[in-house]
Amino acid sequence: MTKKSTTERYTLADLEKWREATDDVDPPIRLGVFGDPIAHSLSPQMQNAALRACKIDMQCARFHIRANELRSALRFLRELGKSMRRINSRVTQGP
Repeated sequence: MTKKSTTERYTLADLEKWREATDDVDPPIRLGVFGDPIAHSLSPQMQNAALRACKIDMQCARFHIRANELRSALRFLRELGKSMRRINSRVTQGP
């Protein structure tokens, strides 16, 4: 199996089965940003560039998490324990 990096978006369903969803991702995803919408976020690219420059073996990913999914997403993160180090959230400012 070929290991791969990620620039994909993950969802609540992916968090629920996180180990299966990311078993072919290398370096492992340990950082993330939640949002709705999230596809346009450049945070993962900036974080991943810094991680590579510092030779830190982990990466950051986008998570498309809607407001009504946040409680469940946080529960799944808690179950993952230290395998997920940090999550930021993005709040859209509307007109």
